[in-house]
Amino acid sequence: MNKHLVPVLRVVAGNKYLRSLMEGFYVTLPIIIFSSIIGIIMWVPPAFKGNMAWYPLVARQCLNRIYVFTMGLVSIFFTAGIARALAEKINQGLPTNRKMNLIMVMFAAISAVFMLSVTGTFTLTNDGSQTENFASIFISNLAAQGMLTGIIIGLTIPWIFYLPVKYNWTIKLPKAVPQGISQSFSDIIPYGLAVLVYWGFGYIFIGILNMSFTDALFQAIKPVFSGLDSYGFLAAMAFLTAFIWFIGVHGPSVTRPFITPFMYSNLADNQAIFAQGGHPHWALTYEFSYDFTSTMGGTGATFVIPILLILFAKSKQLKAVGFASYIPIWFQVNEPALFGCPLILNPIVMIPFMILPIINVVIYKFFIETLGMNGAIVDVPWSMPAIVGLLLGTSFQWQAVVLWGILCLVDFICWLPFVLLMDRLTCTEEIKSAQEKGIPKPMHFNYFTLARLRLGSKLDLNKEKRLLFTNQLAEFTTEIKTERANNKAAKIEAKKALIAQNQQLKAEKLAAKKAGVKFNKNRVVAQDQPVSQPLTTQEQYHVLIVCYGAGTSAMFAASANKGAANRGIKNIVIDSAAYGSHRNLMKEMDLVVLSPQVNVYIDEIERDASAWNVKIVETKGKQYIDCTNNPDQAIDLILANLPGYHLEAN
Repeated sequence: MNKHLVPVLRVVAGNKYLRSLMEGFYVTLPIIIFSSIIGIIMWVPPAFKGNMAWYPLVARQCLNRIYVFTMGLVSIFFTAGIARALAEKINQGLPTNRKMNLIMVMFAAISAVFMLSVTGTFTLTNDGSQTENFASIFISNLAAQGMLTGIIIGLTIPWIFYLPVKYNWTIKLPKAVPQGISQSFSDIIPYGLAVLVYWGFGYIFIGILNMSFTDALFQAIKPVFSGLDSYGFLAAMAFLTAFIWFIGVHGPSVTRPFITPFMYSNLADNQAIFAQGGHPHWALTYEFSYDFTSTMGGTGATFVIPILLILFAKSKQLKAVGFASYIPIWFQVNEPALFGCPLILNPIVMIPFMILPIINVVIYKFFIETLGMNGAIVDVPWSMPAIVGLLLGTSFQWQAVVLWGILCLVDFICWLPFVLLMDRLTCTEEIKSAQEKGIPKPMHFNYFTLARLRLGSKLDLNKEKRLLFTNQLAEFTTEIKTERANNKAAKIEAKKALIAQNQQLKAEKLAAKKAGVKFNKNRVVAQDQPVSQPLTTQEQYHVLIVCYGAGTSAMFAASANKGAANRGIKNIVIDSAAYGSHRNLMKEMDLVVLSPQVNVYIDEIERDASAWNVKIVETKGKQYIDCTNNPDQAIDLILANLPGYHLEAN
């Protein structure tokens, strides 16, 4: 797989057209989430009353107006986002002095959406001075129904715009004309060509079929929707996504771009059905058929993994992973478990990792189709805890709570034997490693071990066994107390060191003030090291941590900022971003650290980094997760790679 399959999937995941689709979707997320909040206010309270007319008419009209002009226009925003993302990628191959104007590409895309969504009559008044019923635009064509049209426009219009820019077909003005005016004229031909192409294409459908291109396309593919919402397709997508992630390539980046338009069209249809008092039956919607059910807790249905590790693992490594990943897993961030155990490329857990998402999504579909649970009526952010997301999305139905409980129980039972096997092998490796290093053998125990020893030391009928259990319990208890005391002492020492550093800095600042000398705010004090002075040529350094969804990158950045604060480092600004949104920030950075998730896009990132003279650092799974948990490791990695940042001991 590593030799033949992974390279192909990496190419697919890094494909600029698929990346543009995903980035186009990302820019619409704030709009979709905001409109979903309006939808909750508009639909959920009446649902409790069992009467959609419960709201005063004026209230429903006001809320619906907001919803229509946000979610109801989502295909326009989606198209503009795709067009900009693709144009940005095409621009990388153009000379510096001849780039496409990204704003104008977006404007052309928006115009094209209207060209392909307009239907009706084109009549003028008798005197020809004013228009009357110039065109009718069905608002549904500009909502989720128009997203397929948006994909076609977004992926083609940058290339139409590209031709006149590439070959310099432009209106040239004298050099004395200001640059802003010259740019306006240079954009006329590419914008006009793009609009004329889609005007002609759209007019063909109106003339021949008496319907817009968007209507014709939607009617043609409408039969496909039922097939995509079937048990078989949902199971196939769940398996494919998990399989691709298991072999080290981010699964959703390969599978989601193809089905995103259908997901949002189903969501819009569910909303319309619910508003009319019916049963929203579509299961294939964005977060519901993935983050909240199929892959609850993250790809592989890993929500129960930290709980299993905390309760059953005897290995010190796996117990540490359990405690480190317990909180993030509630918010669908499972990288600490994926790379800490590890689960990725681990043949021991391959079966549950790939099969459980299928079982989960089949149970979810059964609840909608057979037990009458609502499909999603609002798009809830993926980082919401699954139980909260399911309740909000179904209009607080009791079936959502039962579904969540059943999924947790099934995942718990199915994951348990594989976690126990993984724990046994990890314990063996830890003992072997201790023997090789000549250190004492680690004590392996869990909560059930302690409970068994406590009961045995008091209730066992054999006196010798009671004594044995008592001695073992004392050893384990001593180990726990020692470990806790060491952790507490380390925290106290770190706090004392930080207080001492702050006092030292205040004293130096006061001394500098008395001596009439400017205090150097970039002075660096490292723990247990001589006071050092950075040999830098700039006041401040900027570091960006990038992961796929901005979850673990935020954890890494927080850890690194804590490490910098512990050492009194004040001239390094550390921030985080999701892949896609990183590009606008990247040009201002000195260093960019990539999570293992986004290493697949290294070629594209390196091109940008080379253009902006930014250093890139790739990380491995365990190294990355260790940095999210250990502030010292996080800041050490940054200091070791930050260009131009050197320390000289006094």
